[in-house]
Amino acid sequence: MSKKKSGRSTSSSTLHTQRSMELKSEDKLLPDYMPPTDTLILKVFSLRVSDLDLRNFAIKVTFFDQLLLHAIVKPIGARDEEPASSIANGSMVFDPSDYEKMCLFADCPLVAQIQPLRKIDEHRPLKLEHSNASMKDRAIDISCCNVDIMPIFTTMKDTQKICIKKRMEPMVLPPALKRKSWDTLPLLTMELTVERNPLNNAHHKVLKNANWMKLTLIASYNMIIPFENDFVYTAASKIPTHSGDDAQFGLVTFSQGTKKPRGFNCMNFFPKWESLRGSGEVFTQGDQKFEFPLEDVLNEHNIDLLYYMEEKIPYHSVVWGSFHRTLMLKGERFLWRHLRHYKWPFELHIYGENGGYSFMAFLNLFQLLYSGEHTVRLAVPLHWINAATMMKECNCDPLLTPNETFPEYATNNGHGRSSKSRMPEPLGTSESTTSNILIRPTGADENDAFVVIEVRLGRPLKPAMIPQEILQQEIGAMLTKIELEAPRKRICVGRGQLEIEWQKTVRNAANSLRKVPYYGATEFCTFNRQLSETRTRVELTTSCWQEAAIFVNNHFVIHKYLESDAIFEELVMMSHACLMKSASNTLIRTDHLTVEVEPPLRAARHARQMQDITHAIDIYLRLIVDKPRNADYWRELSTCMKDVDKEAAIVCLNKAVYINPRHPLSLLSKGAMLFEDNPAVAEPFFIALLTFHPSWTSVWVIASVYFYERELFHLAQVTMNIAEKWRSLRCSEDVRYQRSWEKELGDWWDCTPILPNMSLYYDAADLLLRLRAITLAEVCIAKILSVAGDSPQYYHLVSLCCRLRGDYHDALCHINVGVEKFGEVNYLKSLEAEVQHKLGNFKIASELFGKTEPDGESYSALMSLTAGDNTRARAILLDSVRSRPSAYAWAALAEDWLANPPPASTNTMKSKTSKKHIDLEGIPDDVVREANRQTKARASAIACSIQALKIDRQAGRAWAILGRLVRPKAKRLYCIKMARMSGWKIRQKDIDTANEASRFAFCHFVGTALRECRCGMCENTRV
Repeated sequence: MSKKKSGRSTSSSTLHTQRSMELKSEDKLLPDYMPPTDTLILKVFSLRVSDLDLRNFAIKVTFFDQLLLHAIVKPIGARDEEPASSIANGSMVFDPSDYEKMCLFADCPLVAQIQPLRKIDEHRPLKLEHSNASMKDRAIDISCCNVDIMPIFTTMKDTQKICIKKRMEPMVLPPALKRKSWDTLPLLTMELTVERNPLNNAHHKVLKNANWMKLTLIASYNMIIPFENDFVYTAASKIPTHSGDDAQFGLVTFSQGTKKPRGFNCMNFFPKWESLRGSGEVFTQGDQKFEFPLEDVLNEHNIDLLYYMEEKIPYHSVVWGSFHRTLMLKGERFLWRHLRHYKWPFELHIYGENGGYSFMAFLNLFQLLYSGEHTVRLAVPLHWINAATMMKECNCDPLLTPNETFPEYATNNGHGRSSKSRMPEPLGTSESTTSNILIRPTGADENDAFVVIEVRLGRPLKPAMIPQEILQQEIGAMLTKIELEAPRKRICVGRGQLEIEWQKTVRNAANSLRKVPYYGATEFCTFNRQLSETRTRVELTTSCWQEAAIFVNNHFVIHKYLESDAIFEELVMMSHACLMKSASNTLIRTDHLTVEVEPPLRAARHARQMQDITHAIDIYLRLIVDKPRNADYWRELSTCMKDVDKEAAIVCLNKAVYINPRHPLSLLSKGAMLFEDNPAVAEPFFIALLTFHPSWTSVWVIASVYFYERELFHLAQVTMNIAEKWRSLRCSEDVRYQRSWEKELGDWWDCTPILPNMSLYYDAADLLLRLRAITLAEVCIAKILSVAGDSPQYYHLVSLCCRLRGDYHDALCHINVGVEKFGEVNYLKSLEAEVQHKLGNFKIASELFGKTEPDGESYSALMSLTAGDNTRARAILLDSVRSRPSAYAWAALAEDWLANPPPASTNTMKSKTSKKHIDLEGIPDDVVREANRQTKARASAIACSIQALKIDRQAGRAWAILGRLVRPKAKRLYCIKMARMSGWKIRQKDIDTANEASRFAFCHFVGTALRECRCGMCENTRV
């Protein structure tokens, strides 16, 4: 950050500030206007020196190259008393609205210089601006001190006073024989005061709220060449400017890197003001010591810091020990955004007469985004400068003009060197740029050179959150006070019910709770019948009030209920209601976890899991019309519609979240849907999931993946560690929402078998796919590959992602790879068959379905009927109606009865026909046998259709079968009408041929997408 922009003045004691940008256009109209200014007043009270040196001294005080004071003062010697009045005064005016100059003020100290006067100089003040010729002779007598006075500009009071006592050190270090002890150095006492103009109050507030950033370059180690005086060592970085815009980062340079002094300790020294070094000042030492332990250095690249810092190769080290500092007046939000996406740039250049070298480094300042963090110290390796890499990592071009030399080595001859390179022979290679070019390390040995840097903020970007601590002594004192009270009977109060009897109160509370909204929770406390009689230490430390506090903390946003007594009372009543319900369930022994699924909801789930989306949506809409305030219906409808209409799915999901904003599946589905469009907007939903459901392992895994995608890597790792902890505790909340047949999270594909010891990402990916959150599921699957490697389960999940997105060919590709590696796994083959059927390869699909074992989900089992094996089909159907009954399975079994009537014996037929007194003389036995077979088949088909209608009242296929089989005309017309109302297309030809088998394979009846199938397989296969 160059100082040429500041408009220095070397003759006047008044700092004439430039006009603000808003008044530049009015300069011609208001030529005499000057902005209101503040005044900095300096008073020198004393200069104490040793008794042996009581000559008069010339004193000069400057700030930012502006002269505040130039006078001759008389020292007071070693006396203890201080004079009551000042011995020299000075002042400076400044414009607080000139933000650019105020930022430059932060990078400069107040500089005070003194020099003893000779007899000849007493009538003529000595000018401290000496020439280069006389500087060596007389600079040894000059003493200096630098004072950091930035706090005086960043306060709000009308007047602000700073008292300063500083030891004046020699500008040039004298020989050892002429050095003085610290106690005998001159001691300067000053006072600084600021008088602020009330017209600048708005600018004073801006300065008060300003944060500051300080970048300290300590040293570089393991440089590629030993330190040489003929070379100029220059470093550069960026620092925020006063505008606060993302694009407004100013360039700062660190020049005059020096050889590492003997005994220099990079962890304990006084840093130098780089702004003074750049202007040629000899004495630039700061007044705040730089001190830290080596363990505080962030060493992400595992550099052996101790080895290089113990002077193993001292000639390859360069020391700066300098810093730059600036104010951030427009807030830190722009810095927050920048640090989340990019690293901080740094360059180091070595210039010489015959060329030099250029290096770059990337400072990872992400730790400054942590709560309460304001300092980060880094050990960062140096790389050869590369414009493309700089743009990718830091989003900027090279800071300074790089040197032309570049250390390329061709590997064709094994030791060839680039013609432009002045580098020493390579000791190794760090990276390969092309197939035949290698680049040597940037260090003197086989490792890279590195720099040690500190970046410090005035205050953390995110304040520290420290909860209030309650000491054990305070808890003990409260318990003792309560125990001293006389025991008394307590009246149990529940929801306004004043009853002495405990169980009666519990029952009344349970009855009243059924009439109010409640988002249930598992039992969290064991109640004691003696609880309402005594108050003891055991109750206060281990009983239900602690569990109630945990429940409230996990299920409610606390700070919203602590704003007033009325709201806090509401919170207490809510927690009391939850306690009463748990007590009721404990004492009355009610099983509230087993809830019977409503028949229409079960039918809707069956239709969705059989890919009959149109029918499922129709049932869900009817359910919503009946119960519009049921959030579960809206959520399941949203999941169903994600496969066909995303906009409608968003509307339904919004309704579910609005009705019940705490349901985990609604929050997860909404957060995942928002993540696809704007990840930042989805953050409150994932935070709510972790807050309301802290013991659900899968939620922590999904939140970790979400934070990982937003590049919050440390937060993602911490979240994943918590998930592993919950798994070790074996929390039961993971099985709250089962993923099996007839459940909300059941689906059409065969379940991916996930073993208990497998990676948590498997379970999370499976859950996300069932909610159609495919984007987040793909991230989980990618983490599976990096953490656990490939497996048949991995290829199944990858193929499902492609299949649900409609990328059928990609799905087949992944399935084939999985089959080649792990063999013909049943769930992979069934998925391959389904994908082949979607692609129209019906013959291949039929063969694949015939090879699968019908022990998976109902969809795969019923689709395997298309293989054409009638004996196998009957066994599959009977197993389905026993273990996974649905209207689809019963209707398919009815069609199977009609297509394959059972054989009937002659004796049975005679006994049945004799009861009806039918004359069978003259009718062949085979005709009678066939008629009985058809009669039995029709009766069985009718019974199966009735069972299908018991499960799904709108099963159109079952109504169509009845319309073909029932005898009375009125019943037949009713069944045909019901079939058509249910969306089934029934033709007159089908009614006339009621005894004939179905003309279509099962794939014609499962799902809307399959109803129009006219494949060759369907023409040749009969169910």
